Amino acid sequence: MSLVGPILATLVLWWLSTGAILVLGRQGKIARIAAMVIISGLALLALAGLWLTRELSTPMGAYTAAFSALILWAWHEMSFLFGWITGPNKARCPPDLTGWARFKAATATLIHHELALAATVVSLGVMSLGAANLVGVQIFALLFALRLSSKFNLFVGAPHFTDQFLPERLSYLPSYFSPRPAGLFFVFTAGSCAIAAAVFFWIAATASLPFETVGFALLGALAALGALEHIFFASPLPDAALWRWLLPSRDAARARRL
Repeated sequence: MSLVGPILATLVLWWLSTGAILVLGRQGKIARIAAMVIISGLALLALAGLWLTRELSTPMGAYTAAFSALILWAWHEMSFLFGWITGPNKARCPPDLTGWARFKAATATLIHHELALAATVVSLGVMSLGAANLVGVQIFALLFALRLSSKFNLFVGAPHFTDQFLPERLSYLPSYFSPRPAGLFFVFTAGSCAIAAAVFFWIAATASLPFETVGFALLGALAALGALEHIFFASPLPDAALWRWLLPSRDAARARRL
């Protein structure tokens, strides 16, 4: 079975869902509430989808589980960008704050979001105990690992991070980012993402069952996107151009200057 379908599906969903969330994050309060109500309903359907496909070891079962996991991930992303589930610290980083104190302050800006993600990983893991179809929990767990890696890199050293997509309500977050050159931690994490992608693609290419081919190809595509995101942190590649057309004209002009 070809790997092209799962890879293309992942790329399209990643691009469209990211763009949609960025647009919604810049809307007014009423629009954000409406969007959150809709995504919450979809998240409940996603949970049902994950439960109903627990024993469905078919390509459609893999796609359904993966799509359900992505909807749950979108719920968490929207709750964060909307400023509803972030952390107790909503202040900019004091210029003289360093070391452990700075790490604690940075953690406090998003700890509630991270705990919610971790709780979801555990819940999906419990739901999937003994199941034949583990694609959903695997997708969500991989996204969580990639997100943690990205956030640690932003804190440790990411000279080319893009912050123009952050809404004003989260404008304090970049003050905790570090524009220092990427170091060994970046090499380790970006390399791990690339190796994981290669391993997933190899398993998908050599799998005997179409279900396994689809599932591991989806995981490989997400891991490859994670590696690409890390590369964007460390190099002046114009990643903002992927969604620049979604920005208001003033922010788009700022994105072109960065």
